[in-house]
Amino acid sequence: MPINYGSDTGKGFYKEEDLSIFLKAVESSIIKAPVKNNNKVFLSDLWVISSLPMDLIIEVLKKYKDELTVPEDIEEIYDDKHNEIVWKK
Repeated sequence: MPINYGSDTGKGFYKEEDLSIFLKAVESSIIKAPVKNNNKVFLSDLWVISSLPMDLIIEVLKKYKDELTVPEDIEEIYDDKHNEIVWKK
């Protein structure tokens, strides 16, 4: 079953929201996140700061990787649960 981001219309379907509305929230959480060793930001920190679902954060990072505004000291965003790099400069 696909994940629906948006609001229930009450008519049996969801009004889907464009992922770009979540881009600013993800960028804001990246700015607020602590920078760990080797200039990494952990995905779990972004989740705690933004309260967005992890799969939504990953989807936004992958879709808008070229448009993402990230501070210069951050080299990568690391998924510490699955041990993989989600975004890299």
